Amino acid sequence: MIYVMVLVSFLIPALMLLFGPVLWKCPAREVDRWYGYRTKRALKSPEAYVFAQVKLGRIWTVAGAVLAGLTLAAVLVLGAAYFSEKVSLAALGIQLGVMLLCMVPVERALKKKFG
Repeated sequence: MIYVMVLVSFLIPALMLLFGPVLWKCPAREVDRWYGYRTKRALKSPEAYVFAQVKLGRIWTVAGAVLAGLTLAAVLVLGAAYFSEKVSLAALGIQLGVMLLCMVPVERALKKKFG
């Protein structure tokens, strides 16, 4: 059970490391209903949509690597045996917060570039 919690703690960084490079290197050229960064500002034009995909992809790639490293450090420092449910949930909460905060620089860049 402890190893499952450790693996789950790497879920968000793994997803960011998986989808970050995809958004960065292969952004969707037209608006997709299921895939991509879709906010009101990003959907104003096709150029803004592609710009938002690339920007978020870069940020997620870096943030995912940092989160994975910090999570690995926490597991190594605490040891897998002491990695409790509370620690795992706290790690997931922090990671989710970082994942959502990555939207802030994307929205600022969209506002600056596309008004």
